[in-house]
Amino acid sequence: METLNECKVMASLPLVTRAVIAWLVVAAASITSTRSIAESPTDSDRESVQLKRLREDVAYLASEELRGRSVADDTILLAADYIADRMNNVGLDTTSFGGSPFQQVAISLGPQAGPAANNRVVIRIEPQAPDAQGSAGESDSPNEADHRGTAIVADLGDGMNPMAIGSTRGQLTGPVVFAGYGITAPKLGYDDYSGIDVAGSIVVIMRKEPQANDPDSRFDGTKNTRHAFFSTKIQNAIRHGASAIIFVNDRDSISEKVDDQKRRIAAELERRETIQKQIAGLPAEATNSRETLAKRIAGIDSMVESMTADLQRIQRGVLGISDAGDRPPSAPGEPVVSIPVVSIARDLVDQMTRQTTGKTVGELEASIHQSLRPASEVLSGVSITMAVDMKEGNRESPNVVGVLEGRGPMASETVVVGAHYDHVGMGGVGSLAPGTIAVHNGADDNASGTAAMLATAAAMVQRLADVPDHRRIVFIAFTGEERGLLGSKYYVRHPRFSIDATVAMINLDMVGRVRDNELTVYGTGSADSIESIVDAANAETQFDLFKVPTGYGPSDHQSFYEVGVPVLFFFTGLHNDYHRPSDDFGKIDFGGLTRITDITCNSTFELATRRERPRYAVTDRQVQIRRQMTAFLGVTLSDRGDQVAITGLTPGGPAEQSGIRVGDRLNTIAGKPIRRSSDVLERLRNQSPGDEVKIEVFREGKSVLLVPRLVARPDR
Repeated sequence: METLNECKVMASLPLVTRAVIAWLVVAAASITSTRSIAESPTDSDRESVQLKRLREDVAYLASEELRGRSVADDTILLAADYIADRMNNVGLDTTSFGGSPFQQVAISLGPQAGPAANNRVVIRIEPQAPDAQGSAGESDSPNEADHRGTAIVADLGDGMNPMAIGSTRGQLTGPVVFAGYGITAPKLGYDDYSGIDVAGSIVVIMRKEPQANDPDSRFDGTKNTRHAFFSTKIQNAIRHGASAIIFVNDRDSISEKVDDQKRRIAAELERRETIQKQIAGLPAEATNSRETLAKRIAGIDSMVESMTADLQRIQRGVLGISDAGDRPPSAPGEPVVSIPVVSIARDLVDQMTRQTTGKTVGELEASIHQSLRPASEVLSGVSITMAVDMKEGNRESPNVVGVLEGRGPMASETVVVGAHYDHVGMGGVGSLAPGTIAVHNGADDNASGTAAMLATAAAMVQRLADVPDHRRIVFIAFTGEERGLLGSKYYVRHPRFSIDATVAMINLDMVGRVRDNELTVYGTGSADSIESIVDAANAETQFDLFKVPTGYGPSDHQSFYEVGVPVLFFFTGLHNDYHRPSDDFGKIDFGGLTRITDITCNSTFELATRRERPRYAVTDRQVQIRRQMTAFLGVTLSDRGDQVAITGLTPGGPAEQSGIRVGDRLNTIAGKPIRRSSDVLERLRNQSPGDEVKIEVFREGKSVLLVPRLVARPDR
């Protein structure tokens, strides 16, 4: 894996040099592929070359070396160079922007911490007289006595984080007050600031509010009131004259994150065991397969090591820089009022509260929950020096554009085929594995779509070589999709070719996990003829298409649809690896990806050559993103009129264990009626492994209610 410094050196090299270095990864295969095409291969040869290129492209883009292709990381430039070189090699024009394929996009990275030396908290605890606070001189912590009269340092990322919701810069020293939950709620008869003066002090405030999850609480209990919001607590602290805030994460939130992290570690270890069994079952001569699987195990080991280190940080409860959101803007004409806000580890707060109260923050938390009485107190003998330094991160990242020029009367019109190539890097913004610092490879999201886009480009160069009249096709690898469709939004505002003359856009995003032969297609109602084009394109590939009329949705096609361009969006569904480190190369279905490339090619060819351009149509903005079915019931079904019969059971499966029998007729699942087998699949699609689902069946003229606990669906 290349270091960050090495990536910066690469970023400073000329484009041609960078492209050559990136391309060396697959140079030999490139020569073989190009030679095969040049020698007029058979259809079988083309399929073999296409599959090989798809595998090579996904392998490189999802490699550890690219560290997840975050727009905040210099490795995004290596990915851009690779894509540009691939476009050039298949025969596209890559000179659209001053002789370059790169359309630079300005991207805001949000608040970023400055130097570590400018972001730290130093806690000073003065020794107390032996009789002060009674038992305050005793401690269950073996290290606490060592800290008395000394300074405890919480460094950036190790016990402390500045928070973007507070001041971006500041340094101060002050006394410390424990202010409970930082709530003033007269209507609820609760005030953490009652009888205590915090003016000029640094206040320590716990996250959320008292008696969470207690339906009998004066607070709502079952859900947060406004008093639980970070912004409410901050404004209340400012009104009471506090100079800075230290937030302490609550136990329930920490436990939830700890449990989630442990589950992810267990899942990766289970995956490692599965791969180990695959290796054990290989014949002696399968050296390449053994080597590939060994690399996957090494990657899992590295990931588990990182995740285990993250677990220790999660257990300490330090909040992330953006966990509370950004500082809200002031109303027009009002001055900006903000104070420094940080989060520190609970164990460090324990050392402060024990000094004066004799209790840990957990004990204070429990006391407030039980009595609903504030436990606020000046922490005498404790002072803090705090420094925060944050800045708005900005950088440029390129869309990569390759053009296949048109011919004849339609040459001035354009079809766009696009896919985003950025992902979420090592975690952080966009990651669904909070706190984890590990490569989020993004093999499905969206190395798969980028690879299919490149394969479509290669195929279109060949298929249109002798066609005298066809539209221009513009192939775009978009940057910044994970930050809010930034690359595609920028392109439609600054198009290389007129948007008015752009007849359609095809988007490929997460197309590497075909399951049950399903392919979801969004945008089938975005133009009058678009659905018939997809149906015709599918005549060869024979997917079970799930058509969604809307042209909206959280991917790059929406940017085009919003400016009047009909769209198609191919998608194989959300899965449990989405935006997690486990979205890796070994889980891509390359047979399915090849077929998706074929339906994309067929659709693109039709849009490029048919005389009449699709007429834009208005669709509903409401979008529900379809997920893959991950839960397993263990039944075989048969449609019989308007009823669905159970014709088989998986031995030991959830259905059999719950008492479902062969011959039962399904009436409802989760309270919703069942009329066809497809209804069963849709009900289960919204369930997860571990869920208990109520199933009503008809048996011998009677209604029987059963509640199987679903399990994870076996791998295909």
